Amino acid sequence: MEWYDKYKERLAQVYTVAEQTIAEFPAPLNQVGLAYADKFHPVKHDKGQNFICTLLPYWMKDTAGITNEQCDQFAITNVYLMLYFFIQDDVMDDGPASDVKEKLALGNLLYSKMLRILRNLFPSHSPFWDYFDRYVKVWASSVVNESANNLFVIDPIQIAYKAGPVKIASTGTLLLGGKSDLIPAIEEAVDIALMTLQMADDWVDWKKDMQEGSYNSLVAMIEASLQPGVPVTEDIVKTYIYVRCCMNDYVEVARSRHRYLVSLNARLPELESYNQYILDRLTQTSETIELNREQMKKGGLNYFFENQGL
Repeated sequence: MEWYDKYKERLAQVYTVAEQTIAEFPAPLNQVGLAYADKFHPVKHDKGQNFICTLLPYWMKDTAGITNEQCDQFAITNVYLMLYFFIQDDVMDDGPASDVKEKLALGNLLYSKMLRILRNLFPSHSPFWDYFDRYVKVWASSVVNESANNLFVIDPIQIAYKAGPVKIASTGTLLLGGKSDLIPAIEEAVDIALMTLQMADDWVDWKKDMQEGSYNSLVAMIEASLQPGVPVTEDIVKTYIYVRCCMNDYVEVARSRHRYLVSLNARLPELESYNQYILDRLTQTSETIELNREQMKKGGLNYFFENQGL
């Protein structure tokens, strides 16, 4: 994990600055904000799910030709951005929760801090703001329409779009470094990494997402293979995963996109390594399920489910 280890100390410093700023928010929003920041802290909770949000500016440094200090500015921006959109997700998923007022107020404070940094980096006439608007619009469309349009089945890369505002950092660094010609290729590269990350999350969370009624790409792929009118259930999903080994097809989607990522030659080796890291985890999962399926033939389906904790 060199794509992470070499930046770990700097990442911790960036998060400390963000936490100090959040601590100055009016009570009780400061404590609520610090709790959110701690929950998604990529150094304290070394699980990899949110690395790209804060590491992307550093991965972009050599390609964009910007300074470490400018990378720090984009990293801090992405901390506020990440927390803001996580809050938006929570509000949309939780419905009329008792703390919705605090969440929305906190989100606006974070959004304001993010804009303040970006306004110092880009004047109002900069093309950066056109990209900014486009990424937010695509995010809004994605979160509203992903279930209705079954985005993963139509075009798997579209599940990356609800994390699309992360590209504010990659596009911003390129504009700051005068490398706007690289934006299209790097947009594609970042989208592929975001898609792979979402696929890994969806594998882990498929049962929880079904219970909560949230869109899940793995469940969506299985549902699309059923006869029209047949409802997808947890038992059907388990059968497809552990008996029919649909994870092989699921992983192949990520694998083919990774091959395309490499072919883009976007000059982002750390982003490629990050994507390979997630892909390897998905591949290992698929291979383990396949091995267990062979063992299941000897021990019986019920025995296998029991050993999977299902």
